[in-house]
Amino acid sequence: MDFGLLADTPPTLADFAGRLSRVIRARVLLIVRDDEGSGLKFGAISDVQDGRYAHEVIDRLNRIYVPLYDDLQNYDDDPTLETLATVAGLAVHHAVPMSAGQTLIGLMLVEMTDSLFANELEMGFLRLLASSAAAALYNSRLHRQTVQRLADHVYQLGMMQQIDRELNDTIALDTVFSITLDWALRFTRADAGMIAFYQQDVDLPRVVFHYGYPFPEAQLKTLREQPTGITHRVIRAGQAELIPDVSADPMYAVIPLAVRSQLAVPVMREDQVVAVLTLDSTRLNNFTEVHQTFVLNLAARAAVAIDNARLYAESVREREKLASILASIADVVIALDIEGRVLILNQSARAALQVRPEMHSVGQPFDEVVAYRPLLDLFSLAQEDREPQSEELVLPNERTFYTKIRFHEGIGWIIVMQDVSPYKEMDKLRSDLIAAVSHDLKQPLSVMRGYLDLLQMKNTFTDQSMSWIGMVERSILKMRQLIDDLLDMARIESGIELDFELVDLHPLLSECIDANLPAAEIKDQRLTLDVSANLPRIQGDRSRLGQIFNNLISNALKYTPGGGQIAVMVDRRGKMLRVAVKDNGLGISPEDQAHIFERFYRVRRPETHAIEGTGLGLAIVKSLVDAHRGRIRLESALGEGSTFFVTLPAASETE
Repeated sequence: MDFGLLADTPPTLADFAGRLSRVIRARVLLIVRDDEGSGLKFGAISDVQDGRYAHEVIDRLNRIYVPLYDDLQNYDDDPTLETLATVAGLAVHHAVPMSAGQTLIGLMLVEMTDSLFANELEMGFLRLLASSAAAALYNSRLHRQTVQRLADHVYQLGMMQQIDRELNDTIALDTVFSITLDWALRFTRADAGMIAFYQQDVDLPRVVFHYGYPFPEAQLKTLREQPTGITHRVIRAGQAELIPDVSADPMYAVIPLAVRSQLAVPVMREDQVVAVLTLDSTRLNNFTEVHQTFVLNLAARAAVAIDNARLYAESVREREKLASILASIADVVIALDIEGRVLILNQSARAALQVRPEMHSVGQPFDEVVAYRPLLDLFSLAQEDREPQSEELVLPNERTFYTKIRFHEGIGWIIVMQDVSPYKEMDKLRSDLIAAVSHDLKQPLSVMRGYLDLLQMKNTFTDQSMSWIGMVERSILKMRQLIDDLLDMARIESGIELDFELVDLHPLLSECIDANLPAAEIKDQRLTLDVSANLPRIQGDRSRLGQIFNNLISNALKYTPGGGQIAVMVDRRGKMLRVAVKDNGLGISPEDQAHIFERFYRVRRPETHAIEGTGLGLAIVKSLVDAHRGRIRLESALGEGSTFFVTLPAASETE
């Protein structure tokens, strides 16, 4: 007999019982094992389709459970079977076990008559029929359970996909907590739940989100934020705990919710417990292994979302701190990415560069946010050369800003502009004072020099006296040189008008080399010039350019010992020409390099005491370089020599 693959739902079992009844021509009552395997329950009766059984009878049959016995002979005397037979209306019956291997599937209660199953042959047929029916029911149940597990798995996958979408759509911690707890409560049918962060520094949980507890939050925190509770135990072990009956757990903290069962799951991040998700139910043994697996998967997803939300919250806090710091800085601060789009534009920058208040600058191209052309040109130059740029810019509000542009790996371009207008005004006052004083000093020095010549003409002096007179003459010359330098400096800084023309650097530098060769030969020094081919000309004042390079070359000669080498090199860098004056002399310490272009600053070392100078040469050089829209910088190390780099803009092809 082929019973087929029959599902053990009541309608199918009723059909199955009817087919058995027709085969053996007797009424049949089926009792089958329940899903939990804790006992036998009513399955179906063969003639239920005939309408003999009212709903009340079926309901009474469904409420009767038959215990499981290891010894099948115990069913012969079980009173529960008698009750089932009586309710079903079976006058005389025989219970035949339905077993698949060693597993009892159920019992088949067959109504007996005088002419049916009266001998052992017929009873053997009945047992064989029960065995075949057991195999069919077992396969049916196995198939149903497999299909159900697959359906549950697909359903949970769908739920997890929905959870992932919801968690990925938010970076707010409260929303992450709400989504996580909501799904956990819905799937497990728990009555209440909470999420507690683990405070590692104090080794205690801290309740950060909860739902379903009908009492004040402070009371929940007092009860659950304990070093001896179940939550803390889960933190210690790093493993989930399913507690079917909380009254049997000595570490359970009783709360006024009549909780009977609990599920506590750790939220792990990089093998560390960061939080605990706790679910409470007023039903005994409410949570199953399926619930625990689901909540563990949910906690794993929540851990990533919580971590992302915390990192975002921290980045927001850091950004707010940075914004507050930048807002309080008086200097102009601008950060641009590698492509030149605005990352940061502080309030001082908006005010100084007249950026419209309503304009959203972040992410916009720099030249669309800022319209001040000199700053844009300086930035373009920095991008082309990939070298730091600095220049004093006079903004439309007539304030002077010292501007520095530097590239930072991993960030982009940082522009810092400092308002130096007060210092410029002070420098102008100082320059005016120096010019006035220097001019007034020139006449007394001329008088002193004239009377010194008259003394030598009218008197005869000894050799010693002539030596003293020579010292006076040298002092007057030194003082005159200082005054000339001061006046020159004052004229340059007051805005001297340069006589610009197209200048070829090669012959200009050759003249500078020739002018300094005698001094180099006295110290047995080698002075060389190396100029790249096909260099463009520059726009500049030829005499002032000669002053720049003569000063740098003479300094290199003075600070390089005898037998040393001084090299002058010229090459092209994009739209700029760079002149390098390199020596292998004494070198300059980092401390001195920071002040080397300041007025009256001289390197004070034993090796330099005998070297004469006013301390104004490099200051004049820098001022002249700035006047030519160029840049000067220094690279040096003690004992290894120095290199001064002068970069000047090349003239365009049409000039």
